[in-house]
Amino acid sequence: MSALAGLAFAGLTGCAQLPLGEPAASFGNIEKAGRSGTAPVAVGPFRLDPDAAPGIDAGLSVRSNVVVSPIQGSFAQYLRQTLITDLQAAGLYDPASPSEISGFLTDSTLDVPLDTGHASLGARFVVVRLGKAVYDKELKVSASWPSSFVGMEAIPSGVNQYGALYHTLVGKLLDDPDYQAANPK
Repeated sequence: MSALAGLAFAGLTGCAQLPLGEPAASFGNIEKAGRSGTAPVAVGPFRLDPDAAPGIDAGLSVRSNVVVSPIQGSFAQYLRQTLITDLQAAGLYDPASPSEISGFLTDSTLDVPLDTGHASLGARFVVVRLGKAVYDKELKVSASWPSSFVGMEAIPSGVNQYGALYHTLVGKLLDDPDYQAANPK
């Protein structure tokens, strides 16, 4: 069943797992990566931050449905794949690079009430270059949007808003002057 059909079915029946779509490259992030002046990087492990609530990596409840990651059932892995996808499309992904980005998922929320929806995403990114940590920073992004009483409208809108935060967070990393200074060409 497609994700859209799954969302429609969930809106009618009430209880379903709703997977995010597979990460696709973001044109905006390809441009940001190209302008960043950074060297190609490898992407290491991404996992849940030890201080974060264990459940935020596995799924998010939305009006009796559960949003899940199609990448190993983990939002941390979804963030990792989103980063790889954007870097590959920009020509800045190199598994053999002396610089490696790893990450820790610190925040992942989605709330779709009857008035205004809210979502947030955060991660601590660590860049190690030639065995030395040169960047270690937590970045966060969030979104708010008008929500609907009708679940068949509100749920897909919320899932789309939440899913878009992954590219927004990667873009925030690529725009960060500290990241750019830590991984110059």
